[in-house]
Amino acid sequence: MLKCKTCGKELKEGDEGITWRKCSICKEPVCFDDIHYIGTWMRGLYKDYVTVIPVCEDELPRKRLKKEVEQRL
Repeated sequence: MLKCKTCGKELKEGDEGITWRKCSICKEPVCFDDIHYIGTWMRGLYKDYVTVIPVCEDELPRKRLKKEVEQRL
């Protein structure tokens, strides 16, 4: 059984559809209540564009930067 990385809720894939997504960075399952999206620049053939990727709360840029700074101190 899958569990949400953030809240620990059991996740299932049933007849009503999928109730979770994977974090694009750490590849852990996260429920729709706790998923966040960050915009990233993608290079296209003719121009650059912004796309969004799903991430968990731990992989948000500010939290990740704060965690890296704390580890170095």
